[in-house]
Amino acid sequence: MTRILLLGPVQYVPARGTAARPGAPGPQAVLAALALRAGNLVTIDELIDGLYHDDPPSTARRVVVNYVHRLRTHIDRVDPAEDTSGERPSAVIGTTDDGYVLRLPDESVDALRFGLLTARARHHARSGDPATAATALEEALGMWRGPALAGLPGPAAEDHRRALTEQRASAVEHHLELLLECGRSAELVPDILRALEAYPYRERLHGALMLALYRSGRGAEALLAFEDARRVLADELGVDAGPALRELHAAVLAEDQALLAVPGGRALLVAPSPADEDSPPSAAPGRPGVQELPAPAQLPPAPYDFTGRQEQLSALVGALNGGAEHAVAVITGMGGVGKTTLALRTAHTVAAGYPDGQLYANLRGPDGAPGDPAAILAGFLAALGVPHERFPASLADRTALFRTLLSRRAVLVVLDNAAGVTQVEPLLPGAARCAALITARALAAMPATLTVPLVGMGTDDAVELIGKVAGARRLDEEPEAVAALAAACGHLPLALRAAGARLAARPAWSVATLLERVSDQARLLGELRVGELTVEAVFELSTSQLPPRQARAFMALSIPHYAEFDVRGAAAVLDLPERDAETVLEALVDAVLLETRAPGRYHFHDLVGAYARAKAKAELSESERRAVVRRAADYICASVVAAVRASQPLAGPLTADIHPRRSAGADVGTGRDAMLWVRGVLPTVVAVVEQAAASGDPDAVALAVDTVTLVPCFEDIVPLGSFAQAATALVPAAVALCGGDIAGTAYYAAGVVLQKHSSPESLHRSRAHLLRVLDIFGDAPAPGGGPRPFLLVLFSLAMLAQLELQFGNFAAARAYAERSVAVAEVSGDRELVARRRTLLLQVEVEDPERRIGLVRIGAECRELSGVFTRREDEKWLIRMLMTEAESVLRGGGHAEAAGLYRRVLERARHSGHARNETECLFRLSEALLATGDAGAAVETARDAVVGARLAQEPLLTAHGHRALGLALRTVGEEAEAASHLERAEELYRALRRPSGTAEV
Repeated sequence: MTRILLLGPVQYVPARGTAARPGAPGPQAVLAALALRAGNLVTIDELIDGLYHDDPPSTARRVVVNYVHRLRTHIDRVDPAEDTSGERPSAVIGTTDDGYVLRLPDESVDALRFGLLTARARHHARSGDPATAATALEEALGMWRGPALAGLPGPAAEDHRRALTEQRASAVEHHLELLLECGRSAELVPDILRALEAYPYRERLHGALMLALYRSGRGAEALLAFEDARRVLADELGVDAGPALRELHAAVLAEDQALLAVPGGRALLVAPSPADEDSPPSAAPGRPGVQELPAPAQLPPAPYDFTGRQEQLSALVGALNGGAEHAVAVITGMGGVGKTTLALRTAHTVAAGYPDGQLYANLRGPDGAPGDPAAILAGFLAALGVPHERFPASLADRTALFRTLLSRRAVLVVLDNAAGVTQVEPLLPGAARCAALITARALAAMPATLTVPLVGMGTDDAVELIGKVAGARRLDEEPEAVAALAAACGHLPLALRAAGARLAARPAWSVATLLERVSDQARLLGELRVGELTVEAVFELSTSQLPPRQARAFMALSIPHYAEFDVRGAAAVLDLPERDAETVLEALVDAVLLETRAPGRYHFHDLVGAYARAKAKAELSESERRAVVRRAADYICASVVAAVRASQPLAGPLTADIHPRRSAGADVGTGRDAMLWVRGVLPTVVAVVEQAAASGDPDAVALAVDTVTLVPCFEDIVPLGSFAQAATALVPAAVALCGGDIAGTAYYAAGVVLQKHSSPESLHRSRAHLLRVLDIFGDAPAPGGGPRPFLLVLFSLAMLAQLELQFGNFAAARAYAERSVAVAEVSGDRELVARRRTLLLQVEVEDPERRIGLVRIGAECRELSGVFTRREDEKWLIRMLMTEAESVLRGGGHAEAAGLYRRVLERARHSGHARNETECLFRLSEALLATGDAGAAVETARDAVVGARLAQEPLLTAHGHRALGLALRTVGEEAEAASHLERAEELYRALRRPSGTAEV
């Protein structure tokens, strides 16, 4: 049987062959992540999160796919046999739409088998068969070959390593206790001492040593062992020995003969007297004033529609049924995330393990205020048979009586909606066999056996929950609409139930109808209602407890629609020093009104953000909201300026005439880091620009215009088409509020962005906007007239040349390109002229009626490449090299051109120029096809089509489909080839529509 070994260095053991390490640590980490969830889907996003501690790089998905490919290659190499179905061994790693599944049973993964064996041991131990239980644990511990997941990188490996190490330590303890129970005390002393060398702070091991010594007639040494344990705990941890260890010490001092008969598994407990063991634990005989009542069973019913959360449920059940003493499990998360639902399902699942009853209390009053622990204890005492007249007056005395009543019982206490540790502590039982299950928005300071932080549900589970509430037919009839509705609900269980309930109550509504209603931000929260309970009301409980300063910050931070923000960005929006802003942010995280994925990075849950914006609209004045948008636009503009200055050779002229700014902007890094920063914050930049356009504030509009004008500096790494709506909205706002240079700049920014939009119609609108720039500033302004007019005209001429080239109007393209060269020459800037000459050479290469020969074009390309190399202008060097390769390709040097394109492709990928990478791919495909390497041409063209789709440029997309269609036709894939060629022709036809049909 194929096996995967994780309890030591990671190894793959083929069904026919020997164990071997499957590649480098990265692929090993992916294999381990799949193996630990064998048989279950592990998404690519989960694998990425497990590999990287901080923000993953943009290539993370490609890295994961590459790791899986390398794993499959290794598996096929070490185990070349196929099974009876014809599948290769590498098929053990199955691919799904969003991730991978390891198709192996749990028994094939040593870490999972270890868990199965320890569970089997617990079962045999509870059934009174310690010898069989010990044998199972011996097999489990024998599978360890060293530290688990040895040498694997990433946070997931670290978390699993800690968990497996803890499970191993617990198994060692249990194994030794079982052997004590089997009467092997004297021979166990050396084994226990070795275990204490590895785990010196585990009190159960110290207790086992004391008991083994005492049973071996070495009582004095047992007392010395206690002193050693107390010294180790005090000197190295600063804590005293626990009550169980102290009780065992007292029993040894008293030479309690009952210890000789106590099972080893209970070595740390003072043995109850035979009379107590024979008595029903709930009867509590001899306690004055306590009535005999049935065991309390206060749990509310488990929700019928419980969905998903299997991993969390399993962990909670394990923590509460795993035999740990004083078990405390905590579930945390924002309001509406399903804490109570999971707690009740867990409590009902483990209830049989607490035969003396289950107590339940909601720690939040009807008005949302925290409940009084003394009043809650009164309810518990009544359930345990204490008459009202005998309730102690003080909280401390009630807690003492409560713990006394539970001292010989096994009771589960469920505390729902806790407000804080101070409220919870008096309600915790003190007995080792009792356990507590607590839910709270946040409970960071609570010592717990296990803490489970809940977030929104996965997509599949969210869809399933809507179906359970609304009816399964909804899933069959409108699957896409249901998935979109789940996303609009932020995958928040309360919102999902509300949406499902509205559909169930309105059978005539389609899912699409409700989706349209919740897509309106103004109506979203009002649509999410379950009876009297609304999502909005749940959030109001959290915000009602905020101090005024935090409440205003909560509202203000939601206004700019930031996808994510850091401390510096929040400080700019709130107009606070960074240290004060961070204090506010962390307070909002503690209140579970903000979320954080990494230190210093914050974001709103979608529904919380919608609630905050609605609250801001109601409670903040219009001038306050405008000021927030202005500060956000200022911060974004300053940040983009910093990114331009850190990464662009012409940063000085580009930013010399920029609008004044108040903030310093983000810390964007230098060079490539600055470019990656721009790509990462793209959604936020778009959102802030759109808000500025609608704000009615001239300063905000001017800042947004300057921002959009600079964003095209990064066109090779970001899809400019995503700015189309924001850029066009800025034009009328700038004309109405700003006038002059700002209005002309707005026309230019919209023209550049529309050129990159996915709709061919937008290209004609782009041309109209750029021609308007020439109308405003004139055809050839001198540099001395100010950098803004000069550069806008220069760049507009270049953009117009590129547009006409896309339309196939070579004469017009050449005319605009020549005019742009003439304007650049006036500046005396050699690199500026070189860039414009690059454009002119591009026109010449593509024009069938070119004016100069291909050989001369190639020579001029090499000359200009020298200029860009000396200036370290990577972006334009790549463009120049591609133009040279194109001249070689069109001259018939197919193999030479393919070599040039490969070198350019490597350079583009290394520098992160995604658009140039895509263009190079389809050109390389054409060259490969011309050399006869049709297979490589197909694969290269497929990559080009994917890249073009991300870039959202119509001509690039058309070229990619055409290259793929031609390559597929060559290899005989006629049907698929025809589809791609037809799509390319549709785009080419759209690009050549008369510009008079375009809307300006």
